[in-house]
Amino acid sequence: MMSPFSNAETYVAQLKNIEQQINQNQLQEAARQLNFLAGTNPGDPRLFLLGSRLAEAAHNPAGMLEAARQAHQLAPGWPIATIHLAEVLSGRGDADEAMSMASLAVEQGSAQAPIDPELLIKAAAIARRASQPQTALQWLQQAQEFRPTDTRIRFQIGLNLASSGAPGRAIEIFTALLEQQPGNQVLLRERLRACLSARQTDQAIHDGEALVAMEPSNEVYQFLLDIALGKTPKTQPGAIITGLFDGYAAHFDHSLVVQLQYKLPRDVAQKIIEWYPDRKVDVLDLGCGTGLLGACLGPVNGALIGVDLSQQMIDQAAVHQVYHRFHRVNILDALAATPADHYDVITALDVFIYVGELDTAIPNACRILTDGGRFVFSCEAGAGDQADYTLQSTLRYTHQRSYVQRLLQEAGFADIDMNDLVLRHEAGEPVPGFLVTARKPLKAAEKSARKSPKNAKPVRPAQ
Repeated sequence: MMSPFSNAETYVAQLKNIEQQINQNQLQEAARQLNFLAGTNPGDPRLFLLGSRLAEAAHNPAGMLEAARQAHQLAPGWPIATIHLAEVLSGRGDADEAMSMASLAVEQGSAQAPIDPELLIKAAAIARRASQPQTALQWLQQAQEFRPTDTRIRFQIGLNLASSGAPGRAIEIFTALLEQQPGNQVLLRERLRACLSARQTDQAIHDGEALVAMEPSNEVYQFLLDIALGKTPKTQPGAIITGLFDGYAAHFDHSLVVQLQYKLPRDVAQKIIEWYPDRKVDVLDLGCGTGLLGACLGPVNGALIGVDLSQQMIDQAAVHQVYHRFHRVNILDALAATPADHYDVITALDVFIYVGELDTAIPNACRILTDGGRFVFSCEAGAGDQADYTLQSTLRYTHQRSYVQRLLQEAGFADIDMNDLVLRHEAGEPVPGFLVTARKPLKAAEKSARKSPKNAKPVRPAQ
């Protein structure tokens, strides 16, 4: 699928050289050569495609999008420029426009039959990120018609089947691929996940044991095996959380606020402003994500510190320019490593759904709060006959109110308030939960001096 523009041998060699320089991170030289060629060939969309890639390598998302749009404007009927723009939009979380561009690219590619299977694979990846697995599956199956033996396409089909409610068919694909690649850990892991969804417990245990035998220290493998064995792990491994949210960061705000009707950051920010109308407050935002709390709260006359495992989430949160510092660390490690009497408010909104056991988190929160400080967090509500915390098929935890209440009281919290609420909506259904507000009692004795969080020793990085 060639560009309609000049393909003179020397010129094409220059384009390939620039591409190689970008791949080798020789960005200044690549930029110099790109600028030179743009002066003589300002209408060539390939230059802007390379410019978009250069901006990506330089961590310049705005420049990446601008160059991608220019390439598409110069060659609106060229599917390579169209699918690239779709990929950039998808990476930014603009799901609707990304899908529109991906569909257009497939249409353009089909008009130049035979369509390039790589274009279909890229379009399918965009559809999957946009939570349209059926469309992704359709494009992957179309690509498979051209490459029936391509294992990469078959694997992607399996992933889409597993995420679209057909784990049995996904298991068949993963099993066939494992016959060709025995012991492939990625295939075993995905078949294990599909088996858990399909409740094929025996196979799930078999795959989990095989994975743990191959890599005994892998927390994800042990976590999945424990689920297969009917055990309830105490918390999700950091690798699962990081993998989930790194890929979700770009469209997290739109999905959570618009699609899932998530309002907790706004409501909690309002509480903080009511407690501290002068905004003289130090806040620790656990699981800060893309910084929705900070965006709702605005600047404070203190320190607003964000903690998250996902660097992609932290990068998005930094855009709001209200956080003073971020720590990329497990929230349990952050709580354990933070000095006492350090923050006026600690928030953990939609965070403990990824942490089951709260036996250390709640006492540590009380320890690091200043006297009179408040701990605000949310939980998904467990059913009446469930254990203190339960891992659901969604791999999120529910908690019993009685369990949370007991831990708060034992830790020394006072003024404990639990309000039932709908946390968000998923598949059109409300997710019941409760918002907890608890206060650390004031001491009669004079408060000990405390170090400002702005100068605090960084918490220990996650391992």
